[in-house]
Amino acid sequence: PGFGQFLTTEKSYLPSPVSIPPSMRFSAQSLAVAAACIIAGGVLMSNANLGSAVRARAAPKVAVFRRPQAASRGLGRMQPSAQITGLQHVGTTNWMVPQVLPKVYVYDHCPFCVRVRMIYGLKGIRHDLIWLQNDDKQTPMSMHPQQKKVLPIVDDGGRILIESLDIVKAVDEDPRYGSPILRPATGRKDIDEWVKSTKALMAGLSRPRYVMTYLPEFAFQSAKDAFILNHPIDKSKFSKGDPGIFEEYREALMRSDEMISAVNEKIREVEDMIYSPDHVSPGGLSYDDITFFARFRGFTLIKGVQFGPKLVQYLENMSAKTEVPLLNTIAI
Repeated sequence: PGFGQFLTTEKSYLPSPVSIPPSMRFSAQSLAVAAACIIAGGVLMSNANLGSAVRARAAPKVAVFRRPQAASRGLGRMQPSAQITGLQHVGTTNWMVPQVLPKVYVYDHCPFCVRVRMIYGLKGIRHDLIWLQNDDKQTPMSMHPQQKKVLPIVDDGGRILIESLDIVKAVDEDPRYGSPILRPATGRKDIDEWVKSTKALMAGLSRPRYVMTYLPEFAFQSAKDAFILNHPIDKSKFSKGDPGIFEEYREALMRSDEMISAVNEKIREVEDMIYSPDHVSPGGLSYDDITFFARFRGFTLIKGVQFGPKLVQYLENMSAKTEVPLLNTIAI
């Protein structure tokens, strides 16, 4: 059982088993070719047999994100108050296109980067999303005021923004993008304590999986190695740069079943923390949602985590609103 169970074409958000027969299973190569053809608007494939197979297998029951349905459930964005272009966005809402597109430098696995991606998505602001390799020090250090290798960084027409929540605040309150949409944080100690209680489990499960999965910041082995050496799972045993961290990652993978079982015991508690599919706290969309979704998205990379129905609804909903995909389709 995994997060992908509920990603079907059915209307219900509740998890349900998905059985894909062998005739509908795609190889990575065939999926890549099919995606390229769709994006290109029907470019003919050179391999006629593969093309026929893809066309025959493209049945509506293939697991996909149900983003087109989001608009009918009221998941569309606020209407932008500034200039609007004809570029159609997911749902029925147009992108708001600044005269100079903000350049948003991120890593996909990074929850702090997710926070920034969320506010641009929630307000429907067109931007350049730039993925840096994890071993690229020069690019972030050349922009950061303190010459640090830290993301996210936003270059907003020459104005450099750093620190995730400061960026969220600056974007939300920028008059160019309409009125603010986020309420203040409510001080959810229950969520903070839950995250702290699972921090070690999350590190042991997610970090080895980050470098096993194709995320854009890990396109090269040197980027994977840099991440591993800079992110020991247990800092009391290993310091940054210790080659023993590689073995620590392998041992953590061997203990996956044990740790996933522990996470599944804890994640049941989250159901009572979620106020509604639209916002985690009473009163409306707030900074609580920025931090909550960014943190829990990482769990969707871990195959076998059993999400409750309220958490499933919330994560799907917020993913559709923010245009930040979940990681369940590449879960390990």
